[in-house]
Amino acid sequence: MSYQLEQSPVIEEAPLMPKGSRYAGQPINVRARCSIAIRHLAEDRPLITESDAHVTVDRFFHVGEYWTAVVPLNAVECVTGQMFNFSQARTRRTANGVEVLKRKDGLPKRKMPFLNHVQSRFRLRKDQQVALYPLGTLEFGEPVHRVRDIVCSFEAVGPNNVRFNVRDAIAGHLVSAHRFMSTEEMVFERIVVEGKLLTESAPLPLNEEQRRAVLVASLLRSHEAGMSQRYFLFRPFGTNNCTSNPFHILDRIMPYTRLQRFWTFFHRLPVHPRLYLRLRGLDADPSHRGIVHEEFADYIQHPETQARKREYVRTRKVERAARSEVERS
Repeated sequence: MSYQLEQSPVIEEAPLMPKGSRYAGQPINVRARCSIAIRHLAEDRPLITESDAHVTVDRFFHVGEYWTAVVPLNAVECVTGQMFNFSQARTRRTANGVEVLKRKDGLPKRKMPFLNHVQSRFRLRKDQQVALYPLGTLEFGEPVHRVRDIVCSFEAVGPNNVRFNVRDAIAGHLVSAHRFMSTEEMVFERIVVEGKLLTESAPLPLNEEQRRAVLVASLLRSHEAGMSQRYFLFRPFGTNNCTSNPFHILDRIMPYTRLQRFWTFFHRLPVHPRLYLRLRGLDADPSHRGIVHEEFADYIQHPETQARKREYVRTRKVERAARSEVERS
């Protein structure tokens, strides 16, 4: 099978921050965060057709590396929404020490409850998993890895040494990376390394056709966006953040009632994603709060995972020190 490679799958030279950003012209940090690129079968053919059972994409992220992935399109068993909050938990001092304040559902209250990250999780059938090959592979035999649990995550990215911050996110000084990655890799990044508390909705009440449509639309959105679109945490029109993107995809696919369609206007700020699902009739069980670190407890505590974390932290410290030395000189 031959492909039209519109761009090299290997990122030899980092793309540059776009005009309008205060970092315009600086290389984007795409070491781990980058949109995918779909392999084109022919110039006169859509990237994905209704008859396609698989699609091949470059820059799928797993075990700290980019891969070429063959993604089955008709194998999605369920789609769930995941969320975590970036800010610290609210606390108070008591006679017994510091106490974490809790919500009614038992989760910690946050200092900035509006600063949430939302992402989509796709679980695939056991007999049809994503096959991963070295990045740039053209001849496909036995894959290096197979994964059946993947995440689509829209994230803000900037140049080296620029981390996510509300000022840049609101002003559009960052760009959006529409990542596809294994759920295991996401757990390593967000839980093992960053210590985030991820919660998950019940599976969305989608039929097989709708589950495929959400996956296909997410893949196309990532490919079309590339690394050229500015990230806007909030704008009256043209919001482009981690919450607006997955809800835009759902809103184009789902056959809402008139009232549910009215509520689709409420999604621009990442304040209460579960409420946004509920208003659309997509929160199948509002009482369900899946705790992702409990599901992946064995992986998180595994000695290999902890060893990888130590190496990851050590490497990042060395890189930061090297960059600081270059900047001082």
